[in-house]
Amino acid sequence: MEKTLCWNDIPSLEGLEIDWEYKPESALNKRAFARLNSADISGLFEIKEILVKVATVKKIYTGKLLDISEGGVSLSLPASLADNLPLKLGFFLGREKIVTKAVARHSYQTGTGYTTGIMFVDLNKESAEYIAGLYASKILYLAT
Repeated sequence: MEKTLCWNDIPSLEGLEIDWEYKPESALNKRAFARLNSADISGLFEIKEILVKVATVKKIYTGKLLDISEGGVSLSLPASLADNLPLKLGFFLGREKIVTKAVARHSYQTGTGYTTGIMFVDLNKESAEYIAGLYASKILYLAT
């Protein structure tokens, strides 16, 4: 005759220790900076889109800002940029003019264009603080 198992047959977990520490594996927890997407930016500045000038040694492109953080931007561009390609970026966030050196990190095709991740290099402190303040503004705006 088989014995039917029940919850009382399972030993207590009191005193049980786990030999590892839980660390979530979501991309959000791996990012160094909080990001604002184009909808957030449009809402803060009441504009449809922000255009960004991207200069390489050979050519200047105009792209559309997809998201931004203190560490960099994601752009929609008409061409693919090689990984680690040195760049200069220029754009306006509201009345603030942002001009910085940058490096292309990755580029992949989306429809007829390319989505390109770009990391800031030597972004000045005032611009970094301004971008960080935008995220705080978004949070405060949502709280009201």
